[in-house]
Amino acid sequence: MLPKRTLIFLLLILLAGNRLAAQTTCTTLGQNPETAFPVCGTALFHQGIVPICGGNLMLSPCPDPSGVITNRNPFWYKFTCFSSGKLSFFITPDVLTEDYDWQLFDVTGRNPGDVFTDPSLFVACNWSGDVGITGASDVQGGVSLVECAGSGVNLFSMMPDLIAGHNYLLLVSHFSDTQFGYTLSFGGPGNTAVITDTIAPHLANASKASCDATRIMVKLNKRMKCSSLAANGSDFTVNPPLATVTSATGIGCASGFDMDSILLTFNQPLPIGNYNLVVNRGSDNNTILDICDNGIPENEQIAFTILSNLPVPFDSLQHDHCLTDSLLIILADSVQCTSIAANGSDFSITGPYPVTIANAAPAYCLNGFTRQIIVRLNTTMIQPGNFRLVLQAGSDGNTLLSKCDTPSVAGSFIPFLIKPKPFVDFSVPVSLCLPDALARFINRSAISDGTENLFRYAWDFGDPASTPNNTSSLKDPLHRYTRVGPFDVSLQVTSNAGCVHDTLIRFNNIHPQPNSNFGFSKSPLCIGDVVTMTDSTNSMDGFTVEWYWDLGDGSTRNIPSFTYTYSNTRTYPVTLYSMNNHGCFSDTMTKTITVFPYPVVDAGPDRTVLAGGQLTILPTVSGNGLQYLWTPSTYLDNPASPAPKCIAPQNDIRYTLTVTGEGGCKASDDMLVKVLKAPRIPNTFTPNNDGINDRWLIQYLEDYPNNRLQVFTRAGQLVYESRGYYTPWDGTCKGRKLPYDTYYYILEPGNGREPVSGYVTIIK
Repeated sequence: MLPKRTLIFLLLILLAGNRLAAQTTCTTLGQNPETAFPVCGTALFHQGIVPICGGNLMLSPCPDPSGVITNRNPFWYKFTCFSSGKLSFFITPDVLTEDYDWQLFDVTGRNPGDVFTDPSLFVACNWSGDVGITGASDVQGGVSLVECAGSGVNLFSMMPDLIAGHNYLLLVSHFSDTQFGYTLSFGGPGNTAVITDTIAPHLANASKASCDATRIMVKLNKRMKCSSLAANGSDFTVNPPLATVTSATGIGCASGFDMDSILLTFNQPLPIGNYNLVVNRGSDNNTILDICDNGIPENEQIAFTILSNLPVPFDSLQHDHCLTDSLLIILADSVQCTSIAANGSDFSITGPYPVTIANAAPAYCLNGFTRQIIVRLNTTMIQPGNFRLVLQAGSDGNTLLSKCDTPSVAGSFIPFLIKPKPFVDFSVPVSLCLPDALARFINRSAISDGTENLFRYAWDFGDPASTPNNTSSLKDPLHRYTRVGPFDVSLQVTSNAGCVHDTLIRFNNIHPQPNSNFGFSKSPLCIGDVVTMTDSTNSMDGFTVEWYWDLGDGSTRNIPSFTYTYSNTRTYPVTLYSMNNHGCFSDTMTKTITVFPYPVVDAGPDRTVLAGGQLTILPTVSGNGLQYLWTPSTYLDNPASPAPKCIAPQNDIRYTLTVTGEGGCKASDDMLVKVLKAPRIPNTFTPNNDGINDRWLIQYLEDYPNNRLQVFTRAGQLVYESRGYYTPWDGTCKGRKLPYDTYYYILEPGNGREPVSGYVTIIK
């Protein structure tokens, strides 16, 4: 089976005539917000027939693409909350298969028709698509203030909270297009809100309502039922009985259910004099009843007076006491709107300086009468002084005419005072700098009556981000700004007489803080190095004029760039701050610079090694974070080693050791590796003094300082011996030349080289 809402939607499409019929204008009292039924909390409302009308879309939190959330076949109810609490009510259809919906609005201070245009008036609703009893009741399962259209939606909403003193409208909408009625009852389990009027009904006042004294207007102390008023006036009598009430008309009863004023008509004019209006039980067997059927006490009386038709006097005057371009005259009674000369000639103004009137008009006209007149001036009255507004016969030939054509008295006047206004001024700081832009504003306001000490101040510093500190009531306040602006600073001054004046000054004198920065020409340093320090501060909206350097060793400088040499090795904190031409100091920047020592390097003594042999070079070095480099790298196993090996050298070589310490500081030293080559021994020589091969010259033997060379004859006789420093043999023995022959030798080079032996032949 299709859900009920779906069926209804299809019927709305297929039976367009029925839908159009449900959107006709409502004319029955109670079916529009403006004619809502007044509610007494104890009353039970039964509506037997529901006329088909309405169809206006209702604003609610519920989505309504199908157009079912409308004031369909509606009735409206109005009530006031007299004690805050939760509200419970029930809507019981006469036929329980009927679908009734509802929505509650808070219309305090609003027009009833605003329910169609202002969603903020919403309080609670129930647009369930199911049939049966609906309403607001937690006991009946209400869990939400909002129940939207659809099958299976909870028929009861949560009880809404009412607020004492607020006025409410309840819409009851009959979704089913029948005329079967319902019963509306308020209260139930959990209800704590009081909507029963606790004010007892009484007369408020009575006054003459016609010039011939045949009518009086009676004012009630609250709204009461129109239906309780006997139209023949039998609810009232006059004492003394010099006239009889013949009719009574409730004001507003033609378009509503309640009234707060009644027009009584007599059979003849009442003579001038004092009277009492007496409440009676009328021909309808009751006095005037309030919404809860409480009656005005029988025999209650209220006095009124019938006077002769006196002229209407001034009552009071309303205007701006500090400066004004118009005056609002309040009259003691109504005058004819047509008796007011439009050019303002019914009035003149006297005082210390001339003031001319431009025009005059009733503030509003009701049935041709007004009690308020606006007099507009040609210029604004600014200067202080005492003045009078004087009544006179205007260009229309009369002063103001009362309801009964009695002219007001020419020459009547109302005094009024124009009070002096403050002259508002203040000074702003010439220049401020962030980050601590503390501005002092100096008030210079004055007033002609010398009452400056009674001024009230309202400052706005134009800095909403600083709220709640954006305002002040001090005379000369301070305000701390955190950005450059500009800021629109305003000062409003109120005098002791309540006159207000203000001024605004754009404050654009805050400068940003310069951002410090500087650099080193080199860093880190080695002891004795020269470093150049250079300022690179961003001076923002100015230019730097002063520098404050601290070099970390007790030295200072006051120039943008300079060179410096530190005398000791350590880390120095270098700081800089500066000031620009606006007097703004920068932040302080600190950078460190470290001065390192040079490493101490001794590459070691010169060394000797046999050709093809190897040795380990052992330098002596001190320092931290050392890195080694031997150059050249020839024959070395690792030129970056602190103790490299020289392997299989073939020739003498000088090595340079460069050591890099902390901070890249470098020192160098060198050493020689002497390569001892194997002696080259010739096996012949010719000692004939021809200058060619005259000596037995052994190559490289001179590099062996500890060598021993012995030469023997075939018979083993020693003929030559050399130790240490080598002298080549000339072929003699003890100064005598030896004969041609072959001789034998033994060579002990030393330095670790093995002895060698062989023969040498002397050739002639």
